[in-house]
Amino acid sequence: MRIAFLDSWLQDAANGSGTAVAIGGLARSLIERGHQVERLAPVGRWPRNLLLRRLWFNLTLPRRLARGRYDLCVGFDIDGVRLAGRPGLAYACSIKGVLAEEARCERGWPRLMLWLLSRLERLNARRAPLVLSTSRYCCERIQAHYGVAVERLALVPEGLDLSLWSPNTDPAALAQIDAARDPFTVLCVARQYARKRVTDVIAAFPQVLAQRPQARLVVIGDGPEHGALRQQVAELGLGASVQLLGALASDQEVRAWYQRASIFCLPSIQEGFGIVFLEAMASGLPVVSTTATAIPEVVPDGQAGLLVPPRDPAALATAILTLLADPALQERCRRFGRRHVGNFSWDQVAATFLAAVARLEA
Repeated sequence: MRIAFLDSWLQDAANGSGTAVAIGGLARSLIERGHQVERLAPVGRWPRNLLLRRLWFNLTLPRRLARGRYDLCVGFDIDGVRLAGRPGLAYACSIKGVLAEEARCERGWPRLMLWLLSRLERLNARRAPLVLSTSRYCCERIQAHYGVAVERLALVPEGLDLSLWSPNTDPAALAQIDAARDPFTVLCVARQYARKRVTDVIAAFPQVLAQRPQARLVVIGDGPEHGALRQQVAELGLGASVQLLGALASDQEVRAWYQRASIFCLPSIQEGFGIVFLEAMASGLPVVSTTATAIPEVVPDGQAGLLVPPRDPAALATAILTLLADPALQERCRRFGRRHVGNFSWDQVAATFLAAVARLEA
């Protein structure tokens, strides 16, 4: 089968795009199964503004698509909106995070931009004969915001390249990796939007330091909230106990931090799935997060980590301190998490994807 992936969003993980990781992983797995996958993305850097570039890509996409013949076209989020519903075209709209829901958790320009884009995503989803999404939570929100009937929805979770994130399976090698960790480093990896609530883990850290003064928080990622987070760290006088590293140059550097840390914390209030949670579990990190949105579907509470109510820095601090004080609990979470991510190998996700799009052939 020849498949076109339509994707105008950021194309590399170094810029903070979990979507790029997900689309690339699925494409590689489908190619390994013998399918042809062509990823159609904006060509060049014009317009320079990302939003305008995305809109121009979609405006000109029908002409560009006419140059090739495809058995299936998959448009991600807003992409492919001008193709959805065309007679004779096998088309699926794949929604990674429901933009209408994400907009509710932001403020200022990001909120307005997401709301405007959600109008295009709604049109894409309503016209498409099949809508794929990553979690039960997302499927429910697509029904609520966009009015898509349940029979046109299919759940295809995100995946992870286990050969990159958990290449060692030998118990002795894993024990050696875990023994070399900094026992008091808490890691947070996120594109810093308001909905990620990195501010909550920073607010929790004075309480953590009161009982564990050797603890430190390392935050990787950039985004609209980065300046405000730096100001918060300064106002709380956290100094060297909290490091905001910004966006790192390579995925390898990010993976190195997953290997150094002992706990992963991202107190997001809105996740369509949350690939970073798979990365953390595959790397052997117990997870501290919230009970919001799709997170409990990805991180089983009490098994892969500890989930607390959203927007509750005191509860976050308690969960972090509980794990720091209990190496045996950390080890149980590590073992469970490493097993659990096996359910999200790209080969399994590709099989689920192919079973879902087979509906279009019927």
